[in-house]
Order: sequence, then structure tokens, then C-alpha cells
Amino acid sequence: MVFVLLVLAALLVVVVAFVFIGHAVGSTEAMPDQVVIDGHEAIEFCAQALPDAVTASLSYDDLRRLLRLHLEWIQAYHWAPASTDAPPIIFEQFDPLAYVMERCEVIGLDVDPEEAAAVIRAHSDYLQVIGALHIDDPVNVEADLARAPQLGGAEATPLLDADGNDLAVPDPDTPTSAGGDGPSTDE
Repeated sequence: MVFVLLVLAALLVVVVAFVFIGHAVGSTEAMPDQVVIDGHEAIEFCAQALPDAVTASLSYDDLRRLLRLHLEWIQAYHWAPASTDAPPIIFEQFDPLAYVMERCEVIGLDVDPEEAAAVIRAHSDYLQVIGALHIDDPVNVEADLARAPQLGGAEATPLLDADGNDLAVPDPDTPTSAGGDGPSTDE
């Protein structure tokens, strides 16, 4: 009888272990692939992608420092854990340049804004190639958002005409009504 209880207890432990291991494996499989950034590969990629005028004035150490500053910007302002329900982060193209230039002043790195912008573009390209970053073309994003249906069950009303022009922007040649919505232009 004791032997049977020991076997049943051992089987119960094994079953519980398999359940927990199966759950852990399932949650790991559901996670996106992790991308590891190789610093040397990033430097080589960016050095080859940069224009000759930029590579002539930047050393590999300067390039490494600029890449670190760009990664610092990405981590500080655009990283969010997967468990948050935060909306997607939308930022202007000049944001990383302003941050990198400010940090260059702090650490004493003397680079021109054009050089820093070229490095940021090359580094963003590298991050896209390895799958760490996905940037949609802004023209496509605006067109997709303009054609999206309105929320609340309303019928979809396009915000772009057939030529791709924004219908929400009034034509400057068309007179507007002076119904108290703004200053009158009748003066």
C-alpha cells in the first residue's frame, strides 16, 4: 500500500511539473523573437552605409558613440513593455536628431547635425534589416489612416480624394462662412 501511494505521489509530481513546463514553453513560444544587436556589426553596417563625406570626418569611436546615443533615445522614449496597453508611440522624424545633438553637447562629441542625421538614418536602416525596428512609410500610414472607417459604427467617409489630396484641408480659394467659428474675413 505504501508503495502504491509513493508511485501515485511521484506520478502526481511529474504531471504537475509537465503542466507547469508546458505552460512556460507555451508562453515563451508566444513571445516575439528577441533581436540581439551586435555592436560591431552595427558599426560596420553604418560605416558602409554612410556617405563618404561623413565617413571622412567621423572616426569609428565617434560612430560608436553616436549609435549608443541613438539607442539611448530609443530606449528612453520609445520602449514599452509588451504587457502595457499603451497606444502606439508616434514621433516626429527630427526627435532623435534633437536628442542626439543635445547629448553630444553634454558628452563633448563634436559632430555636425547633418552627420548625426546621416548616422541616425543608417542606424535606423540597420535596425530595420535585423528586425529590431519597423517603420512604416509616413505617406502610406497617412493614407491608411485617412481611409480608415470612423469609430462608433458610422459609415466610412474617405478623407482623401481620388488624387490623394486631403479633403479635411479647406481649399484656400473657397470662401468660408462667417458663422462665429472664427474671425471674419469680410473686413
